[in-house]
Amino acid sequence: MTPTTPVAREQDAGPQVLLSLEELTERVGMSVRNIRFYTSKCLIPPPLRQGRSGFYSADHVARLELVRELQEHGFTLSAIKGYVDRIPDDATPSDIALHLSLLAPVTGERDVDVHDGLVGLGVPTSAAQAVAEVYARHGQQVADELSEIVRTHVWPAVRDAGGDVENLRELVHRLKPLTIAGLVTAYEQAMDESAQSHQNRDR
Repeated sequence: MTPTTPVAREQDAGPQVLLSLEELTERVGMSVRNIRFYTSKCLIPPPLRQGRSGFYSADHVARLELVRELQEHGFTLSAIKGYVDRIPDDATPSDIALHLSLLAPVTGERDVDVHDGLVGLGVPTSAAQAVAEVYARHGQQVADELSEIVRTHVWPAVRDAGGDVENLRELVHRLKPLTIAGLVTAYEQAMDESAQSHQNRDR
């Protein structure tokens, strides 16, 4: 194995260690072929050159871990490209890890197909599709707004208290059941209010 080489620049806490390609494959659990493929697709930056040799930093590790997580969440290659393109080039490994922390844990619940479930209950296909689109549209809005709150309020509080991205990831994981319960409660209250409103108009 090629010995690691110290890097002059600093990221996050201090001087980083550069990895050879072989060391990088062991670190992230990916093949050389996959890493080179992701590099060719601009999902990660090219290696840092020192003479004729290429080395990889903590930034490469963080971006590869994010790519792998996005794949596990079912993102297509083009969707992954769109996601990582929105991350600033000067983002630190901790910044990138923050993105990873905001991804919801992968569970079997994600396999629920609202459209097919409604059709199975006898709901017309057109209505089932409309309902599925409502869920998707508002689900995306909720996710975007909650993610922004985590980035701008929760993460700074965790960091100021001496925590790191792993603490944030655990917190986000524990927030999931509360988020689901909150959404269900809000939905039920809104449905009750909507029904009451229709009754008042029909009188």
